[in-house]
Amino acid sequence: MSHIIVKSDAVLTRTIPARGDRKEIHFREQKAAIDSGEDFPLPFNVQLDDDQRPYPPGLYQLDLASVEVNEYGGLKFGRRVRLVGPLDPPKKA
Repeated sequence: MSHIIVKSDAVLTRTIPARGDRKEIHFREQKAAIDSGEDFPLPFNVQLDDDQRPYPPGLYQLDLASVEVNEYGGLKFGRRVRLVGPLDPPKKA
């Protein structure tokens, strides 16, 4: 089964400057990776809400509330990816 790896609770903040009538925008992100059983996990960023605490290091699963149906009836990720966990490490056979 695939799982998501969070190695650090460090939060990266990106800022897009104000422009015209739009206010300055701040993005809070945390690095993670999905391990699908291939040779290497695939890194991605998890967007955090303004007041959301970072995910502690550990293994997670994708919260199905993160998935939406697109206009063609296929699946897509929503604006915010949510994680469930941390999970117990997988048992070695």
